[in-house]
Amino acid sequence: MIKKLRFKLIAVSMLSLFLVLAIIIATVNILNYNEIVTQADSTLAILKDNGGTFPKREERPPDSGEHSPKRISPELPYESRYFSVLLASDGSVISSDTGKIAAIDTQTAVDFAKKVFNSGIFQGFIGDYRYVINLEGENSRIIFLDCGRSLLTFRSFLIVSCGISVLGLLAVFLLIVLFSRSIIRPVIEGYEKQKQFITDAGHEIKTPITIIDAD
Repeated sequence: MIKKLRFKLIAVSMLSLFLVLAIIIATVNILNYNEIVTQADSTLAILKDNGGTFPKREERPPDSGEHSPKRISPELPYESRYFSVLLASDGSVISSDTGKIAAIDTQTAVDFAKKVFNSGIFQGFIGDYRYVINLEGENSRIIFLDCGRSLLTFRSFLIVSCGISVLGLLAVFLLIVLFSRSIIRPVIEGYEKQKQFITDAGHEIKTPITIIDAD
């Protein structure tokens, strides 16, 4: 009984800790991922509105507030790595622009664009590239944004957070195993006293019961 009680204490404690850590890690990483997607989609929206490139400084609309959706950071065009491919309605390539990215050549850009075009999904990820399809008449301009750095940071944080959580679970498990006996000691003592009381009471009651039975 004592072993079962100790095992239940350890199991419940570890399960509760695991659930709490899992919820915290999942929430933090989901929020982190959503932030990456939101920022990428915001940048793609600017590119989409300007034919697959950033507007020139003199063409940018004036800021209408710090949180205006049209606000463009002066550094954003220089920080972003992107490319685009314009496809006809039959999927043939009309033009491509890979001048703002070094890791992708024209053939790779065309291959990516055809995969996206054939999938029929207007927005999503292909590898580390976030893309959006913009319809320009009968043609489709597919714009890709490199999210490699952001996704690498996200994956690193996910791995580190999971690793730290596992180490934390192991540490807590060892501590609970070490201190579980002390925690359930009052229960053990109460159980032993209860057994002793029942034994003593049974022994003491034998004599009067024997007398009554004899009478």
